[in-house]
Amino acid sequence: MTTAFGPSFDSEWRTRFERFADKAQTEAGVSGWSDLGLARRLDTFSSLVETLRLGPDAAVLDLGCGAGTYVRLLARRGHRVVGLDYSVPTLVHALRRDRRERRAYAAADAYDLPFRRAAFDLVVCIGVLQAVASPERILDEALRVLRPGGLFIVEALNARGLAARATSAHAALRRLPPRVRTYDPRDVHGWLVGRGVQVMRRVAIVLPPRGPSLLRRVFDLSKASRQLESRMLTEMTAHSFLFAARKHGVSAAGRRHEG
Repeated sequence: MTTAFGPSFDSEWRTRFERFADKAQTEAGVSGWSDLGLARRLDTFSSLVETLRLGPDAAVLDLGCGAGTYVRLLARRGHRVVGLDYSVPTLVHALRRDRRERRAYAAADAYDLPFRRAAFDLVVCIGVLQAVASPERILDEALRVLRPGGLFIVEALNARGLAARATSAHAALRRLPPRVRTYDPRDVHGWLVGRGVQVMRRVAIVLPPRGPSLLRRVFDLSKASRQLESRMLTEMTAHSFLFAARKHGVSAAGRRHEG
């Protein structure tokens, strides 16, 4: 039986990312995001990384690296980073922005990563699960190449948010196929725990509505969202969540950094 998230969903998104890259005028546009959406993700991600005990010179994989935004951020922190994406036109943008530093990039599919088991101290997966038919396969591969004791940061669009619910209801009413894949954050948490990782933090990314800059400032909940005590309210307003998790077991590198 054909489902909304069958193989065609994967192929449509691959084509879409290549089209984004061909037409993009901005770094955010390479991934089909707004400039504000990329800025919010980057700010939230940077703050999250600062709270994690990632040792210096860590081996990092950015799975679905887009134009290399997170590759460059993590490299500036002193880590050895590999950016991977299945869209060659997207990687061209990353290489152009990294021309002087010549950081490592690879063209490959996230369902079948070209790396040995336990190769990385940190795996980052942002903006990927929304565009795949088999998210659990992505998690399996990401954790396969992650060392025991290593860190995993993954983003999932929030299916429990008001905006996502409205979009889903509109699509169902008009019998339209889903454009992106959203997730109940409790499901993502369960998938991670079931794969032998400890979920350390779950951080909301809140985006204000598109419109005049004054309206965005009035509605700006980015700082307030971090202080919300009500989980229900957070889930209603969050565009997506970043999950930070640690794979069970401690690698030799982890013992050295923590010892």
